[in-house]
Amino acid sequence: DWGRWKEEEEEEELPDPYASVGDDVVRQISAGELEELVFEKQTKTVIGDFSYSWCFSATRAQSMFINAARQLSSQSVVFVRVDSKEYPAVARHYDVSCGLQSHVYVLRKGEGLNKERKVDSEEIVVPAQESEFMSALRSRFEAKLVHITTEDELNDFKKSHNIVAIAIFDTSKGGNSAESLPEFQALTKAATVTRGLVPIGYIDRQLGGYVGPSVKVFKHGKEMDGGMKLVIDGGVLARMIGAEAFPLVSMYEYGVRESFDRIGIPIIQVFGHDKDTINLAQEVAKEYRGRLGLVRMSPQHYYMLEDHGMDEKSVPGVGITDSFHWNSMKYAHDGEMTVESVRATVDKYLAGTLPPSFKSEKTPPPGHHDKGTVKKVVKNTLSEVVGEDSQQDTLIMVYRPWMHTLKKARQTLAKVAEAFKELDRVTVASLDVSGNFFDRDIWRGMREMEEDPCIYMCPRGGGGCKKFYGQIAQKEIFQFAAKNSQTVKQQWDDKVKPQLKAMKKAESEAKEAAKKDSARRALEYEEEVKGFNDKVEKADELEIAAGVWKRVAVHGDSKLSPPRPHDQVKVHYTGTLASNGQKFDSSRDRGKPFTFTMGIQQVIPCWEKGVSSMVPGERAQLICDHKQAYGDRGAPPKIPEKAKLLFDVELLSTGPPSVHDEM
Repeated sequence: DWGRWKEEEEEEELPDPYASVGDDVVRQISAGELEELVFEKQTKTVIGDFSYSWCFSATRAQSMFINAARQLSSQSVVFVRVDSKEYPAVARHYDVSCGLQSHVYVLRKGEGLNKERKVDSEEIVVPAQESEFMSALRSRFEAKLVHITTEDELNDFKKSHNIVAIAIFDTSKGGNSAESLPEFQALTKAATVTRGLVPIGYIDRQLGGYVGPSVKVFKHGKEMDGGMKLVIDGGVLARMIGAEAFPLVSMYEYGVRESFDRIGIPIIQVFGHDKDTINLAQEVAKEYRGRLGLVRMSPQHYYMLEDHGMDEKSVPGVGITDSFHWNSMKYAHDGEMTVESVRATVDKYLAGTLPPSFKSEKTPPPGHHDKGTVKKVVKNTLSEVVGEDSQQDTLIMVYRPWMHTLKKARQTLAKVAEAFKELDRVTVASLDVSGNFFDRDIWRGMREMEEDPCIYMCPRGGGGCKKFYGQIAQKEIFQFAAKNSQTVKQQWDDKVKPQLKAMKKAESEAKEAAKKDSARRALEYEEEVKGFNDKVEKADELEIAAGVWKRVAVHGDSKLSPPRPHDQVKVHYTGTLASNGQKFDSSRDRGKPFTFTMGIQQVIPCWEKGVSSMVPGERAQLICDHKQAYGDRGAPPKIPEKAKLLFDVELLSTGPPSVHDEM
């Protein structure tokens, strides 16, 4: 199993891309040093990589980050690396995650009204192309607000970017400077938000015939129709200006997602690509431009309907989200797909009267849970656990599927559930918060990027869930449950102890039976190996290719064809070292055939050549020179260097992938 050996080897250690990078390029610092660096006198901008050291998906972005640092770092622009695994406070503060899209963070001294020890931060999604990443970083070094004082400067600024905004201040009355006006403070805040997306300039004198106070937007040097009022709310102004950077209807992509979230515009998500849905999107977008963005979701992103409590059967459909953050509040349109009906939903959202919808896995069918096992809980059934109407104390594990210690925690929880089998009004449950809405108010103390499952005891009748702190082991969980559930404590001696005694007895009997079964199977294996070896010794040794030989023990069906490139192949095999007969791997021991695709290097070369010479039903010994197996290095610790290998291979079936998808 070439793929599995390679995977095991790769998991030994994740290379550190910063190991050979000096502090003159990227400074590797602590969380405490980060803020101090921002406030150093000569520092203007800090660019930070705060990704987790264990995050495989961040590797390419880190390489781009290092290249950018080599080109852009200076005395005033400093690139830094803080490992969020070592400093979880940084992960929490900057909302660091490990996903398909990587981020870097731009930090500056406070640029708002309260500048004292204030850090302004901005998150940048790392694009696919390095040139785009460099452009995104350079745009953050530009002046936040450009003061335009001449006609030439005005004309140059209009054409400086695809889209720009220019604020016009009327300082002719009262003699006040633009900088002293509340509208200027709002513009400063808006420019901080839109930096890198929409450059903003301002005029405080008669230029170009423009009259203030107002804001004009220019695309490709041409003034857009209308313009907008210069308001004193910086957030509102940023959304008004930022909205002009997008088409009326945007197609979903990560860059669009990042820009909407940075500006803070809520989004109407439209799912569907038929003509009527496209027309509906256009009409709705026109009405709410500047207040909400509208994004059409392509079919590969229809899974996001789950975030609104819907599924792909809901297409065409509409949802509203406060932001694209995975745990932001979502709102489903539960009505007809007409402009009038969608408009009514959006108006309720803007008025704050639209109830949120929540992501939830499908509700398990009645009777799915057997007492003494772990009960699956989803968002739609969570009130049974934490609500005022809950009828039992619930020990619940809250997890995400990729957590490091999940497998062990599941095994522990299953044994706890079995031990509590006879308890009245006590349930052991689990909740996957990757498939269900994560409510921070309920699961207090659980971080967004928690590495391990969390255990809570939720009392019947509500009242708040108590979090378990410590190692997830049976003894510790029993003590936690007895401390936080009167039912567990009161029924411990009468119901839990006898059940634990019965479980111990059953486990002992199972071990004894397994021991006997193992001895029986070992004897059968020895007899089978002896029979196979007897047949192999009598068979002719055929050279299939240089360094690959075969001896046929059982002939297959000669009417069937051998595997062809891209066929899916199912085999049973046992691998041994030719030097001493030591077994290093066996699909037979696992009780499950091994499936692979021919011709795409999923297996070692010896297998590609040897198995392609077999027909279904054939069982043979493949003899593999080290050059056709794992090479000079071998595959430590099981396969030494330059090892010659023997494989007992039985070809069970072969055919096109469409025929064998079930394998």
